[in-house]
Amino acid sequence: KATEAICEIYVEREQLERFMAEVREYARQNAWNIIYGTVRLIEQDRESFLAWARKPYACVIFNLHIEHTTGGVIRGADALRRLIDLGLRHGGSYYPTYNRFALRRQVDACYPQMPEFLKLKRKYDPDELFQSEWYRHYKRMYFGEK
Repeated sequence: KATEAICEIYVEREQLERFMAEVREYARQNAWNIIYGTVRLIEQDRESFLAWARKPYACVIFNLHIEHTTGGVIRGADALRRLIDLGLRHGGSYYPTYNRFALRRQVDACYPQMPEFLKLKRKYDPDELFQSEWYRHYKRMYFGEK
């Protein structure tokens, strides 16, 4: 009837306290059921084309309890998108592989190299032998392709 959805949000380290205060405020106002959270420090990813950490960040991992009803899924998706927006407001980003609720504007802000990444994927795998639902989701988002 319900599951936990994971979301990893990055913020500038000096913004962590303000970020968490805003999360607390939104969670209380909107009755978010955050059942788990972890805070850790991460370093800049200097190796990946689609770098998940563009600079040293504080990383907050949230698990939200989401009811499997139409309203529950909508509320959960809205909460996850709000967390991404809060991360952006505090100089951060998010980890793109845990769910596919991010809006195009959020992906563009956090991963401006995404269209080029998808083009390179097609260049090096023209028959698309290696793919996943994650890849197909972003291919649809950026190119309208199935």
